Amino acid sequence: MTSADVVVTAVPWDDPDARRLRDAQQAELRERYGEDDIGHDMTGETIAVMLVLRADGEPVASGALRDAPELGPGTGELKRMYVRPAWRGRGLSRRVLTQLEDAARVRGLRRLVLETGVLQPEAIGLYLAAGYRPVPRWGEYADAPDSRCFAKELRAAPAVAPAPPADVTIAPVAWEDPEAVALRRAMVVELAARTPGDHADPDDAALARADAHAGEGVLATLVARVGGAAVGCVAVRRAPAPWPHGWAEVKRLYVTPDLRGRGVGHALMTAAADAARAHGCTTAVLDTGVVPPTSIGLYLRLGYRPVRPAVDWSGTPDLLWFARPL
Repeated sequence: MTSADVVVTAVPWDDPDARRLRDAQQAELRERYGEDDIGHDMTGETIAVMLVLRADGEPVASGALRDAPELGPGTGELKRMYVRPAWRGRGLSRRVLTQLEDAARVRGLRRLVLETGVLQPEAIGLYLAAGYRPVPRWGEYADAPDSRCFAKELRAAPAVAPAPPADVTIAPVAWEDPEAVALRRAMVVELAARTPGDHADPDDAALARADAHAGEGVLATLVARVGGAAVGCVAVRRAPAPWPHGWAEVKRLYVTPDLRGRGVGHALMTAAADAARAHGCTTAVLDTGVVPPTSIGLYLRLGYRPVRPAVDWSGTPDLLWFARPL
């Protein structure tokens, strides 16, 4: 398809083509999630821009922008992003997204937010690739375990010179290796500090039992060292059902704060992929917390892409799942 075949136009909210595309989107979400979307009954009262993309004259994609000052000064919210199934995979959603961002800048907006669902990995992949990153769920989505919220600053942050790469060595160790245990406990303490009301004690017996349970079935435990000091760890195990046979699960990636941004995580993930291949695995899968999204950029650079969770996600509303072929 050439660019001449595609036209994106602004239309009124009640435009018949726009309405049909919104109805199709809501029907697809209802089928995927088994219930109506939280905002299925929204009206056009707060909509600033409604776009319809036509390919060869046929309306096949849409998206909307609304001013959302209640979510912060200069904030807009993207709504009703949709591409008809037969037209997906052709870059049309990115075309609509780019034009909505341009419209937001014209309106003086500095930040865009959006909500999508955990069972829409293609949409999550689109937003991550466009520079959106996870943020805490807000308002009506705060208690929805299937919701995932994202945001993007429309003004580029000042460039920061990267830190020089560290001289990293990776070595396999036993799961019970004292340095590996200490690193995993440091990870738990750091994660607990980000969660209000969670005061896990790294010396608590229950934590030790949980760590031992997490080590069941592990194929490889790896520790990264810089200057002789243990500064990071990661583990690999066969992904449990219902993940497909032959998949490996990457677990417990952690790098000490002082060595982040120095290539340690990249070296650990590369070694984890090598270990998974050595055990005959064909695909690596992992989950990561969305707030803060510290490791997502690393996973994307390594070729991981969002996937629909095979496990029960209802009790883990702040995770995303990624996979990549080995």
